[in-house]
Amino acid sequence: MTHRSSPEPGESHALAGALLALGSALLFTGTLFYIGLTPRLGLPAPAPERMAALSDALASAPRMARAGGFAFFGDILLTAAGIALVRRRRLAGSDLEAFGWTLIAVAAAIAIVFDSMMAVLLAPLAELPAAGTFLAVKGWFDFLFAAGDVPFGLGAIAVLWADTRSEAPLLPKPLAVFGIGVGTVALASGLGYVTGTLILPPALGLTVTLGCVVFAVFGVQIIRYEGARSQAGIAAGLAPAVATGGRS
Repeated sequence: MTHRSSPEPGESHALAGALLALGSALLFTGTLFYIGLTPRLGLPAPAPERMAALSDALASAPRMARAGGFAFFGDILLTAAGIALVRRRRLAGSDLEAFGWTLIAVAAAIAIVFDSMMAVLLAPLAELPAAGTFLAVKGWFDFLFAAGDVPFGLGAIAVLWADTRSEAPLLPKPLAVFGIGVGTVALASGLGYVTGTLILPPALGLTVTLGCVVFAVFGVQIIRYEGARSQAGIAAGLAPAVATGGRS
């Protein structure tokens, strides 16, 4: 059974959709630069591998700056998009979509912190004579990266599930189901890392990359939907004038 959704009358979220699409594109670009780093440096690593990540950081400063820099600006736009989209629509009797966008905004805000660490902090710390500071900050980076996948995964599941149940879904169902699967893996791998029960660094990173693809499409679809709704409103406003031959 499909549940009705209720966009707020008179409101447009086309700019929020643009933020979502552009933020996802920038973050996706950042993840491609992250892929160019070693997994123990660019992803949450098991604690014994952090000393080797220090050596990697000494040889990777320019790539680290690009990875963290692109991702940082993507995170900012995604945080803003998540906040702006909280009011976009609601399923009848449910705030599931608002719940999801809030969690996505939280995840992106967490990512602002650890991506900025990758952009400007970790490389200089690797050059210090003592390794302790780098190892501590890298441990913090790893924790925040993995922990951020938890609200991201849960938020993605909520938003995409709400879309599939809405009166006018924006995503093709196979893409929405794929995104829900990505969110589920992100949630499970993030919880596994922070609790020490399941260490799967590739899953933590790949879910972000794939999630960016899904939400870039979602953002474009929001822009198209709002454009069509605006044109329909203009046409409805012109209809009475056309019917009366323009006489008042």
